[in-house]
Amino acid sequence: MLVTFCAGIVFTADSDHGLRAWAAEKPGQCLARSPLAKSPSRSLPAPTAMAAATSGPQQSLIDVTIGFEDGRLGVYTLDTTNFWIETRFAYVEGTGEAITAMASYSPFLLLVSQHKVLSLYETITDEDGWSLTPRLLTTLKADSILEPISLSVRAAGPKIVASIVYSFYHIGCGWSLGIQELQFGLDGQQLSSRLATTVDCQYGIVSPTSRSRSKRDYRTTYVVGSGNELSTRPPGPSISHYEPPTSVSYSHPYLLTSHADNTLTVYLVVSTSTSLSVTSCQRLWGHTSSVSAVQVSDRGKAVSVSSRGDDIRIWELESLVSSLGGYRAFRDGNSIRVSPGNRAYQRHDSLDLVSESSQGQLNANRSSSVDNTSGLTRMHNCVGFDDERVLLLREKEVGTQMLELYDFT
Repeated sequence: MLVTFCAGIVFTADSDHGLRAWAAEKPGQCLARSPLAKSPSRSLPAPTAMAAATSGPQQSLIDVTIGFEDGRLGVYTLDTTNFWIETRFAYVEGTGEAITAMASYSPFLLLVSQHKVLSLYETITDEDGWSLTPRLLTTLKADSILEPISLSVRAAGPKIVASIVYSFYHIGCGWSLGIQELQFGLDGQQLSSRLATTVDCQYGIVSPTSRSRSKRDYRTTYVVGSGNELSTRPPGPSISHYEPPTSVSYSHPYLLTSHADNTLTVYLVVSTSTSLSVTSCQRLWGHTSSVSAVQVSDRGKAVSVSSRGDDIRIWELESLVSSLGGYRAFRDGNSIRVSPGNRAYQRHDSLDLVSESSQGQLNANRSSSVDNTSGLTRMHNCVGFDDERVLLLREKEVGTQMLELYDFT
């Protein structure tokens, strides 16, 4: 089963029950549902990826895109004023390969297939407002990128920026990240394609602006780039990772990774009209065990979860921007630890995503005890969060999935 979170609504999708929308404040209440195909008699392959984004003049619509294991996709719209789901595109032909990840920013869709084919679509409507088949803007094939990856689509003035962040191994500083950025005009015309990596900032190569914020002195000064700008570099990499990251999340300008050594690494991405770069990076400490899932917003708020799910931390990264470039390891003073046992600060709901009652409600077991997580083998994913809630997806030993909601209101 797939789960995503958008504008206070939890969306679930699976072959048996189709697409369903649930109220985050009342997890047992199903607001709306729709079959994945227009014809109920038509059999569909399993859904493999899902993304959601708000749209409409008052942002009262939520467009949900679902990718399937045969490469096709469907787009559905939830009207939050009457909680009705309309099927916009039912099963559009795709790449023929399973869609493994996607991101959306209405009316644009960015997706990656099983064999690392990156495709960007635009969903358009006719003069009467009826939806037409998505238009393919571009396709890229990558052979060397490794998971985990993160997709992002955003608006930047008169441009639409689509980005993919991927992992690769660098001999000098270990596992690093690459960012491929595609810029399009609002008419769908591709304007540019740019690439940047985290290698330079892992080595401590900083711009003059970043260097002025840091009081640390480095031993070597040399010239980089065609502009003959002086940069500084320490004798070796300031940040090295010799195991691949366990998860990656990118929401411009913040790039965040989690690692098996109990740490996170935050990078600051700078995208201008002429260049793309990763200017600086810092290690974040606070977890006491391996971190398996992380997610960051464009406002600098982040959530990280340990592999067992017993250590959940909320980070405020915006305050770190002014100190980026100093290459210091930030301790747990920059994060808040939450747990199911903290009744004073949260409500903890556990939802069984497999069984469903005859009234169409998820089985919700409200609990405030850490014992509620007993028998859960691992944290599967951080579904999403906002200013009031955090949603986590766990897997039990028997293979069932549990959606946990932490409400801080």
